[in-house]
Amino acid sequence: MFSFLQHPFAKNCPKKHNVLLIETNGCHGEVIGGYVKYFQELGYNVYILISNTIKKENPFCRYDVKNIYSCNPKKFSKLLVAEYLNRYDHIFVMSSVNYDHGVQSVKTLYPDLAAHKSVYYIHHQIPYIYRFYRKTNTKHNIMLGKFKNTVFINPHLFGKYCIPQKSDKTIFVSVGGINPKRKNHTMLLSAITELDAMGLDFMVWIIGSGSLKHLQPNVRKHIRLLGHLDYKDMYNFVEKSHFFLPLLDDKNIKHNRYITTQVTGSAQLIYGFRKIPVIHKKFAKFYRFNSKNAVIYENLVNGMKSAILMKPSEYSQHITQLDNTATSIYNESLNNLKDILNA
Repeated sequence: MFSFLQHPFAKNCPKKHNVLLIETNGCHGEVIGGYVKYFQELGYNVYILISNTIKKENPFCRYDVKNIYSCNPKKFSKLLVAEYLNRYDHIFVMSSVNYDHGVQSVKTLYPDLAAHKSVYYIHHQIPYIYRFYRKTNTKHNIMLGKFKNTVFINPHLFGKYCIPQKSDKTIFVSVGGINPKRKNHTMLLSAITELDAMGLDFMVWIIGSGSLKHLQPNVRKHIRLLGHLDYKDMYNFVEKSHFFLPLLDDKNIKHNRYITTQVTGSAQLIYGFRKIPVIHKKFAKFYRFNSKNAVIYENLVNGMKSAILMKPSEYSQHITQLDNTATSIYNESLNNLKDILNA
């Protein structure tokens, strides 16, 4: 029988000036790489402990990341003990809650982890802080967006990428499950119908689980349903597209959370791959999008039409401005990380 004393993580003797990044769920793998780059920039030796699911989907496929350890999620309790954790100067928990059996606090599930001298928690929703981490020092509560009483650190680095030339056939991409709680695909289908009637040439790639039923031929010819993809394939499709569709609905009260209590994962891909977002004006400012680095709309049809008709020179100008925005967020995040580690 395999002993966890023989697990590579248990046997690891990390170099000095180190940090451990932990993700106990099978999701949020796309967040980890950005943190790795921030810590490397600050001169830290980085070590990663993740679930087997994340390792299999390989979110680090576009750059060389070493010192990765993984295990079955049910076995984290064997590894997240003081004997192993105290070898690290700092620990960053990539998700402050675990979803295996409903929402549970990582702090409660793994008491040795919570007792570490320098542990920080990344929260993906503000309510998690109120529910589980209200007494945690503010400097140890991290969010990917700017929210009161939290530290803003936005990881959006996925490795090298190329910017496609604006061509006659415009390609939009949307990433995320086909679910009205997350995105309004009905709004998208309606917009495609109108744009097709105008004779415009475009394609929409939809990445994520779920299905779209009973599509009319005039709509179906503009859509490529790619389903759930691993990170390598997802990154490749995002890279080759021209514009990103977050599909946030200003009339859906459930979508308000993307500017009040959490950040849409679309933003990370937009920043990281410099994909010009086509986004409703209600959500734009929170993500630092404006008319110079994004296509802002009140009606999705008009927004997509503007993107399709955008000239190559204007497209390049938008990319340049978006690059400036992403770089600014990178620098601010890096400085905030430096500040909390030196506090």
